[in-house]
Amino acid sequence: MSGKLHSITTEDINEIKRHKTSDNSIIFLSGPSSLKTPLDLLAASDVISVNGSARYLLDNNIQPFIYVLTDSRFLLQRNDDFREFVKMSKYTIVNGEVYDKASAEDRHFIDNSGFVIRSLYQREKGGFFKKLKFTLMAKLDEKILIDVPFSKRKRLVGFSLDITHGYCSCHTVAFAALQVAYSLDYKKIIHSGLDLVDNCARFYDEKTNKQASELSRDLGKILPFYAFMREKVPDINVYNLSDNTAVSYDVVPFITPQEV
Repeated sequence: MSGKLHSITTEDINEIKRHKTSDNSIIFLSGPSSLKTPLDLLAASDVISVNGSARYLLDNNIQPFIYVLTDSRFLLQRNDDFREFVKMSKYTIVNGEVYDKASAEDRHFIDNSGFVIRSLYQREKGGFFKKLKFTLMAKLDEKILIDVPFSKRKRLVGFSLDITHGYCSCHTVAFAALQVAYSLDYKKIIHSGLDLVDNCARFYDEKTNKQASELSRDLGKILPFYAFMREKVPDINVYNLSDNTAVSYDVVPFITPQEV
């Protein structure tokens, strides 16, 4: 993958699909329950790793199939880790914020090492014209599912069926990774570490360049997106390995490693 950067295309998606090695995708997140996911299950699946969770996989000789990053702070604060994770993963996908805030050197690195997905919006709130824009977008593009509330106080929710059309962000990289996995037509999409409980601690050690987690603060913004996904995407087979989660099992059903 080289040349001038472009947002991810259908051709790019088809390339990734051709190199899939499993019908199952495991979204390997940062919640403590990730450590309970058997290594042999991870090794037998296409793993989508995010943020610092890639370190655990690499330390256990598991190559991430896709590395996804949507938080520009990680790129800036843990640049060496970012570059290593990109080099060691088969594919890399970052969002527009990460790319736009990167240094010229890092942009060149991303240009030659990964793909970019663009968020359909920067904030879930907005005025009349913004709401009108997304209402029309959802009507004209069958791949973009967005519910735009009339109230100024309420936030829009959405889900992209095809990330080449853009993706719907919701304060957690997990939801971006979910849309990536769905776009790649995995039969089962399984979350590992989708906990979002207590203070939303990460399972991995951050002795240097520790990042504060904002997930507990943003939980009320995140859960409506998962509920919207469950209601509007009936053919998605999504599961959660976590036995301690803030996401209702009615929305993302519990599954055991044996059942996978």
